[in-house]
Amino acid sequence: MKIMVEIIQHLKPGGIEKLVLDIMRLQEPEVEVYIVALEGEELACLQHWPALKSYQDRLIFLDKEPGFKLSTIKRLKKVLTNLRADIIHTHHIGPLLYGVMATLRLQSIQHIHTEHDAWHLRDNKQLQMTKLMLRLKHITLVADADTVGMQLSQVLGRGVNPVTILNGIDTEKFSPSLSHSRYKHNTRVFKIGCAARLVKEKSLDVLIKSIANIPDVELYIAGDGPEKQNLNKLVLELDLSTKVKFIGYTDDMVGFYHQLDLFVLTSSNEGLPLSILESQSCNVPVLCSDVGAVHEGVCQNTGHLIRLNTVNEFHIAIQAQMKRTSEYYPRDFITKHFDIRMMIKAYNQLIKE
Repeated sequence: MKIMVEIIQHLKPGGIEKLVLDIMRLQEPEVEVYIVALEGEELACLQHWPALKSYQDRLIFLDKEPGFKLSTIKRLKKVLTNLRADIIHTHHIGPLLYGVMATLRLQSIQHIHTEHDAWHLRDNKQLQMTKLMLRLKHITLVADADTVGMQLSQVLGRGVNPVTILNGIDTEKFSPSLSHSRYKHNTRVFKIGCAARLVKEKSLDVLIKSIANIPDVELYIAGDGPEKQNLNKLVLELDLSTKVKFIGYTDDMVGFYHQLDLFVLTSSNEGLPLSILESQSCNVPVLCSDVGAVHEGVCQNTGHLIRLNTVNEFHIAIQAQMKRTSEYYPRDFITKHFDIRMMIKAYNQLIKE
């Protein structure tokens, strides 16, 4: 039995957090998975995200305060020693830093690190820190998409050759609704959705503006975040309060996708987002900003890529999608390339005997 410890920044509902929970839930029997969250206190996290209670015995919260904390390195090292960890799997720069520091003298622990995007490395401080960590310890670097891998090779320099392992979702969980009927004009409202943290990088103002003046449309936004007040203000200014619904965080993402006719992602920065994989696995087509590795996750027969921050182009594409009928279904594309069981097998092939 191998012990793998997934190290993430926090356990708030999000793409990476859901990914590591699925890795824990669906991992093969010969690998036992624990999750360490650097930030957050256990009780508060469980109250905010009730689904975590099912995995409570394998979740560890270090409750790190803001800023670099030497005590967190010591606590993490103790956790890894007590668990007799064989592998750590870190995600993004904070977990990378603490993972390296905690295992510098624990050479028997294999370190796999996944980068889920490369745009954060435009920040020179984060770039130099990542380069330093990769020099300090032998790390198997993974990119979650080919585009991310190429970008990492460019910015991190010679000798950095990431392994590409595509993000995966549970396609058995995210399956089509048997009762879902495609939109027909003048018979019912066309339902558009987006699931994302309400932050500036998601450019949800573009999505809200793009549905203005389109009749028979409703927009459902799942998620929460610091931009909610500004987005609510924009909805009121555009007189769209009857069309735009903020439903907050929901545990029932399958049910959310099942009510949609179209999923739209207007982000200005992305890696390979899980939301577009989940929606397409439920046979909901997507319109997306052409950023990061998004193009790798969009079914070409049913989905479309739109130039960044072009409200009018999203507006036109939504109207075209309302009239479109297709013999193709995006689920086939997702099950072929993005099932999480394939992803887990690919990661397990990196584990040393």
